Amino acid sequence: MSEFKLTTDRLYLREFKLSDAKFLFELNNNSEVIKYTGDSAFKSLKDAQNLILNYNQYKLYNLGRWAVCLKNNNDFLGWCGLKYHKDSNIVEVGFRFYQQHWNKGYATESALASIKYGFDTLKLKEIYAHTHIDNLASQKVIEKCGLQFLNEGIYDSMPAKLYRLKTNAFEIKPIAASETYAIRHAVLRQGKPLSTCIFNGDELSNTFHFGLFYNSNICGIATVLQQSQANLKETNAYQLRGMAILENYQGYGFGEALVKHIQNQLAQLNINLLWCNARTHAAQFYIKNGFIQLGDEFDIPNVGPHLCMYKKL
Repeated sequence: MSEFKLTTDRLYLREFKLSDAKFLFELNNNSEVIKYTGDSAFKSLKDAQNLILNYNQYKLYNLGRWAVCLKNNNDFLGWCGLKYHKDSNIVEVGFRFYQQHWNKGYATESALASIKYGFDTLKLKEIYAHTHIDNLASQKVIEKCGLQFLNEGIYDSMPAKLYRLKTNAFEIKPIAASETYAIRHAVLRQGKPLSTCIFNGDELSNTFHFGLFYNSNICGIATVLQQSQANLKETNAYQLRGMAILENYQGYGFGEALVKHIQNQLAQLNINLLWCNARTHAAQFYIKNGFIQLGDEFDIPNVGPHLCMYKKL
């Protein structure tokens, strides 16, 4: 049986090993780390080892708290994952990281991966989270992951805020051209004037803009413009432009969902070809989604190297 592992752009999440006891011992011996958790420091390394040895959520429920490690050097950063509460029959997402790794986006990245696993693999209908009412940093992470505030109460014997996220929390729908500018700017035109995010043809009646909303918050966009490709015979074609997913939401299949949605929409209009000028570093994404490279790499001034990619619908 292969080792359980979730992966993101920078991280992988795996089940605890007995050798992780020293890391858990260190984590819980930092008063700042456990300040808002209600937990106590381990009295000894043996106590941390016993926790791992007796941890049964992996076997019982196919979920659990997982070690979070960096891909590039296997460093243990902390833990994140899901926990099943048998008494209330709910699953919660939680996380805890070494203090030196705070404010680097690791908690959000690993929590999103855990949530995706819960919905896609375990087919959960909803996932919860709670945090101390004064733990603003954790609240920020939870809200970035799309969970919605439900109420305040006493959870784990502490005053806390309770959050919930339901499955199918993302949707793709038409948006106005102006609604694409902020994400184009953040992802595709960093450091450039906002005016560079307004593309020729944005306001044409046969141009379509799509937004991907995660729990009602827009986190991805794409535009398609009726435009043939000079080196292809097909004239009944649309060009995909300005597709972008906000950094915190990259690596979770949202880009693929956008492309599939656009393909379906264009197919219903009897469009035969979808093509794009893809940034070279994104070429593998398009190949994975059935696109074919056309010609050699070329440069778009002030933007960078690109490849033309196309797909027949």
